[in-house]
Amino acid sequence: MNKITILGSGTSTGVPILGCNCKVCKSTELRNKRFRTSALIESSSQKKILIDASPDLRTQLLRNNTGALDAIIITHDHADHTHGMDDLRPFGFKRGESLPVYTDASAAKDLKRKFPYIFDRDNYFSGKAILGGGIPLLDLKVTQAGPETIVGESFEFFSLPHGYENTLGILHQKMAYLVDCREIPEVALKRLSDAKLELLIIDCLRPNPHSTHLHLDLTLEYIERIQPKTAVLTHMGHEWDYLDLVYQLKKRGVKNTFPAIDGQSFLYSNA
Repeated sequence: MNKITILGSGTSTGVPILGCNCKVCKSTELRNKRFRTSALIESSSQKKILIDASPDLRTQLLRNNTGALDAIIITHDHADHTHGMDDLRPFGFKRGESLPVYTDASAAKDLKRKFPYIFDRDNYFSGKAILGGGIPLLDLKVTQAGPETIVGESFEFFSLPHGYENTLGILHQKMAYLVDCREIPEVALKRLSDAKLELLIIDCLRPNPHSTHLHLDLTLEYIERIQPKTAVLTHMGHEWDYLDLVYQLKKRGVKNTFPAIDGQSFLYSNA
């Protein structure tokens, strides 16, 4: 079996939001505490593949007792999915070689611009020695929609609209991970439905429509069309109180669909 752990299930601000006095941000309910969205796949072949490097990454990986990684997938270049990149330094030191980082061409370009000391090292350090505590050993691998093999694991990527750019949706064996998207194109919906998923982890920012994310009604529509055995809602804002959302799903008669909880793990089979 494969395992995926929800390292973080919150939107770009995390929950609670700094300075916010709303019911959810002031809640003592631990399931309302959400780090920025990230996840860890541990495959049946013992490979550990990180999905996104959130600003909370160091704490997330310490809490999960993650001592090694084999690869990283970056779904897109927004800050809440990439600004933990420097926290990956110890893994390269331990390996003694670079970790592969898979993302699409647009995100790769932006990562080189944001982190030139990591991804454009030759130009950034041209004519000068690298001093100090070292830099992350990461090797960009440009991918695109379609099949991809990552450290021997078979993946399939989908290009999902997200504002002015796209996000990589991920299919691995009987699990799909779809975050930060405004819609899911028909071709992706058909493929995901045909995959007969055991687990779908899907964007659900808030109750009301949003210009770059899925909202509850649309998320549930996509779940109904894809028909996974289990669906998990993630990338949630402070509009969602955990228990209120559970109640709403039950009231609507929605079965086998749950809000994500940070630190929660799910098992899924090979295809």
